[in-house]
This record gives sequence, C-alpha cells and structure tokens, in this order.
Amino acid sequence: MRDELAPILGILEPYLADVVLIGGWVPELYRRFGGLSWTEPPSRTTELDVLVGHTLDPKGRPKLRQLLEAGGLRPARPEPFPADWVRTADDVTAVEFLMPRPGPHVTDAIRQVDAQGYLGAIVLDDAEVLRRFTTTLTVASTHRQWTVVVPTLGAWLAGKVLTYGTRHVPDDAPADDDKRTKDLAYIRDLLHAGPQVYARVFDDLRAMAQDSRGLKILKRTQRVLIRPIELAVSRAAARLASRDGGAPASARAEILGALSEVRHLIEDARS
Repeated sequence: MRDELAPILGILEPYLADVVLIGGWVPELYRRFGGLSWTEPPSRTTELDVLVGHTLDPKGRPKLRQLLEAGGLRPARPEPFPADWVRTADDVTAVEFLMPRPGPHVTDAIRQVDAQGYLGAIVLDDAEVLRRFTTTLTVASTHRQWTVVVPTLGAWLAGKVLTYGTRHVPDDAPADDDKRTKDLAYIRDLLHAGPQVYARVFDDLRAMAQDSRGLKILKRTQRVLIRPIELAVSRAAARLASRDGGAPASARAEILGALSEVRHLIEDARS
C-alpha cells in the first residue's frame, strides 16, 4: 500500500466498520487486495473520500475530530463543521467526509455529522448506491491490516457515472478545475482493467438489477450515458493523453467507448 493511505486508516480505525470508503482509492484497493488481475493500473489519487451517515454515534469512542487532530490532521479551512482535512505538515488534503443528501429539498453543501460535534460532511447526491451495494476488503500495510467497507465495483462505476452527469461546471471554468475529467478517467480505466475486472463489474451490475432500488439507479445511470458531455470528454481526453503520452483523439475514442460499453453492460445486466 502506498504510504499516504496507511496512516489515515490508522486514524480512522475505530470507525472503519461504520463508514464506506469511496472515491478514487476504491479501484486501487481492489487492485491490491481484491483478488483480481488488473491489466493496467487505475488512476492515482492521494485523498481518501469517506462516506458517513447523517448520524455517527461515537458509542464510547473518541469523536472523529479528536482522532484526526491527534493524528496530525487539521481542517483545510476555518469552518464550523469542516469536511476536508489536510496533513498539518504539508497542507496536502488527506481525507474528505461526505454524506448522502438527507432529502430532496436540502440545499446545504456541507452539513454537520450528528453526534460528532464539530465535524462536517459534503452533501452528495446519488450516494445511496455507494452505501447499499458494498463489500469488505482486508487491506494490509507492512505491519498492520484493516477490514474496510467499499462499494462493489459495479456500484462504484454507476456512482461515478452519476457524479459525472450531475456536476455543475461552467463552460468557462479552467480545465484543471473540471472534476468531471477525473470521473471520466476513472470510468475509462476501470473498463480497460482486463477481463477479470470486467466480469466482476458485470456481476455487480446484475446484482443491482435484481434489487428494486438498484434497478432505479441503473436506469438513471443509463440516462446520463445517452448524450456524453462534449466539453468534459474533450478535457478528459487531454488529461489522459498527457498522462499516458498518447494522442488526444485516441484518448477521446477510449473515453467515449468506455461510456458506450457501460451503457451496454447495464442493458445486458437488466435483461
């Protein structure tokens, strides 16, 4: 495991059974500890995204804020309920807390995590898919190991598609600030990870299709895929071409091909 994750898992250890690890670390954790053969590595990330419930009862444990501060982290900004935490030593973001949107009329960007005092989480749409379809992985470092909860690969993929489709990014925003490019890179990488990963994703999507709420999520995911967002695709292609040393046109074809393949996978899973 890369060194930056092990210390965060150590800090979060008392709560690992109650939270879901999401975001860009998920494919890497599956690659390292999921028992699948990956033909190429997924995109890299440095921060750990942690999905929490609206309430997180300490049940005799220190509150998360105490653990974070004792572990050498501090809020990224002076907020009443901080959701982003950085390493005090270098100001690099280490962990970000998110929660499912409590209701359709809730407009808060950040809400307090109830029972956790001065700790917040970024409100996330479509997070139900990441909490409903999960599995556990045993994650090991040199001297420690932890059991972590992660979304199934299929649920993680559906969540990435939905996030990409619902991000509101102005056309004149700098390309580096367009987080849809990261979403699309993750989607492309997962679809290019090899036959074992592909088969696992399909099995996960098929399991979701057998669940009434999962089926609704898959239908929404398909609607997002009908018409790719051209600006996001172009920016993601430039990002991938720079990363891999290829041509933007080839990267664009890979991204569009991955989005099309996800749509077909869902169609097959539903049939």
